[in-house]
Amino acid sequence: MAGVWVSSLCGMKGLEFGCVVVAGVTASAFPFAAAVTSADVDPLQNATDLAAERCLLFVASTRAREALYMSYSGRPGNFLDGVRQQEERRPIAL
Repeated sequence: MAGVWVSSLCGMKGLEFGCVVVAGVTASAFPFAAAVTSADVDPLQNATDLAAERCLLFVASTRAREALYMSYSGRPGNFLDGVRQQEERRPIAL
């Protein structure tokens, strides 16, 4: 099926695509602050919430069969630490 599918990270579970683009993986947006309990309030819940947010990004990134693109503007999200960043910019043919 040709076309573009727009979905939330959670909505990607169980699906697979040739190309996946995860846009907006910035430090200010990912992990989603409202979904993460402050470490000052409850350190254990904070760790659990961060793991759940990381899992959502993992689910989205493993839906790609052939190509995965992640974008950010400004400072990349902490979950991108250790991910190989490709500086080359090239157009995506859909």
